[in-house]
Amino acid sequence: MRKTLCITALVAALAAPAAHAGDAPDAPAPGGDRIARAVYDRMLLALREAETLYYEGEYVTAYGDYTRRSSYRIWLKKPNCVRIEAPAEGDLKGVLVGDGLFFWIYWPGGLPESFWRYAGGEPEAYESHRMTSYMKKRAPPGGHSISHQAGDLAAGLGMFITNPSAFHGATDSMQGYLNEVRSLGEEKIGGEECFVIEADYMKGQRQRRLWVSKEDFLPRLQREFIYVSRTITQEERWLNIRVDGEIADDKFRWRPPEGWRELRFPEAEAGLLDVGSEAPDFDVAAIGGGRITLRDLRGKIVWLNVWRAG
Repeated sequence: MRKTLCITALVAALAAPAAHAGDAPDAPAPGGDRIARAVYDRMLLALREAETLYYEGEYVTAYGDYTRRSSYRIWLKKPNCVRIEAPAEGDLKGVLVGDGLFFWIYWPGGLPESFWRYAGGEPEAYESHRMTSYMKKRAPPGGHSISHQAGDLAAGLGMFITNPSAFHGATDSMQGYLNEVRSLGEEKIGGEECFVIEADYMKGQRQRRLWVSKEDFLPRLQREFIYVSRTITQEERWLNIRVDGEIADDKFRWRPPEGWRELRFPEAEAGLLDVGSEAPDFDVAAIGGGRITLRDLRGKIVWLNVWRAG
């Protein structure tokens, strides 16, 4: 049953003064509150409760003097179907179709040449395959991340702030790093009353500000701040949202036309060194300053721990 959360109680709990929601924080703020966490959890539940969902996204990434804008349209349907169309400069650049078992990705605007090179394609063959290439990836129910496919659409998209795979029951990769959720008051977005909450991840290394509609508990505006060597800001707006509308099954059907070629990126194992071969030299930044060079550690056991979150 929808809207099981008591809005009256939420409004009362959010009445305390808060910082303006549009300002990027200088540092993570302390504390958290039960009502903000309830709004956050209810947002994820609203995604999982819907039988179908359509919305249009406007996406902005900024760091330093660099700003990149992009957009997309997405259709989601239970139990495990998705379609994304990503235009750029007025043309449809990339399409993702999830039919319940696989993701199919193809490029009506032409395969990016960088993808062709990375897949090991011969430079002279690029033009003959530019408009007839596709990718196929396994997408089992509850075991995929639509967000991680966004960059493959070649339309300037980064990872979505709220992973659409939550609609299909998957857990967002950042959930395990969530520290606290805080209330920042209320604000209207596009004429809709929204709760404004801030979620803190990885002990302040990443923050998300979410404008969650009081009507359907879905986000209307999202901002993410990633604090690395330079602060990266991402903003995503959801527009023209339709919940539980009719979406034809044909929207989620696609197979490559005859003569098309599947593009496959190299597996990580393909780059492993043979046992007993000499490692190439490299250097990395040290936590305490300066650089660490592999050749300076010759004769010692070296343990490399390479990781990422998100």
